[in-house]
Amino acid sequence: MSAAFSVVIPAYNYAHCLERAVKSVLAQDYPHFEVLVIDDGSTDNTLEVMERLVSESAGPLRCLTQRNRGPAATRARGVEETSNEWLIFLDADDELCAGALSAFASSVQAHPQAKVVIAGHYALTEGKVVPVPPGPVGDDQERNFALYLNKKIQFSNGASAIHREAFATVDFREELRHTEDMPVFAHLLACYTAVALPEPLLNVHKHPGSRRNDLQAALSVGMALEQQIFENNGLPSWAMAYRKPYRARRALSLLKLADRGGWPDLVQRFYFQALRAAPGLALRPRYVRRLIASLFKKGAA
Repeated sequence: MSAAFSVVIPAYNYAHCLERAVKSVLAQDYPHFEVLVIDDGSTDNTLEVMERLVSESAGPLRCLTQRNRGPAATRARGVEETSNEWLIFLDADDELCAGALSAFASSVQAHPQAKVVIAGHYALTEGKVVPVPPGPVGDDQERNFALYLNKKIQFSNGASAIHREAFATVDFREELRHTEDMPVFAHLLACYTAVALPEPLLNVHKHPGSRRNDLQAALSVGMALEQQIFENNGLPSWAMAYRKPYRARRALSLLKLADRGGWPDLVQRFYFQALRAAPGLALRPRYVRRLIASLFKKGAA
């Protein structure tokens, strides 16, 4: 039996590029799929664009609208409102590459034990196209989990297909409005068999308004992401050994964002959180230099 896919597209104020995302799915050469667009309380003309696309399409396209609940809740609703066995969550500003669903289907058929398929993607920024491979996904779930936490495995919405059965043990956390997918992806890699497709199957369009580049959104989540990953997330007991090292790496990642945003107080706060969690990592010269620079900036303010 051929694999069938449900492609869920959460949309919030992306009317200007939603059509591109939807048509990239409808143009696939693989027949077994459905598309669900969920308007998450947009204040632009997203609903108008959705309704026009549905009226013009002869394909399996539906749309729903809701009050604004954030991307996590919208993806969770997408799981509830669709029925095919494999789910793909496509951001409204991205697009599937030609042949993506066929490639996912071939991988599913070749690896019947897998519940997660992770492909590469293209990062498109100001005319530049950079291929991003998924990384060294293997048979060892603990190794996959550790590599993901260390940013060695690139697990992206739109470039991954997840079996519906996996959502019996994990769900998107509605309280997270940024990096909401990380606890889900960490759980999937720790608990299920994953396989990688090296070829890029997604175009990721990076732009100044993208949530990926929203420094304040990332800082608003802050260290709470650690708790969301490691507490009440259905992880195996061995995963707890990775919590403190992850705490340090998360703090240092936020330190870099705070430094980029010009917030020396936050640089210092995150540095000392990292120092307490993993002194050897925090004392690396590049982080010490950022700390010293923040002290001078604060003194000059």
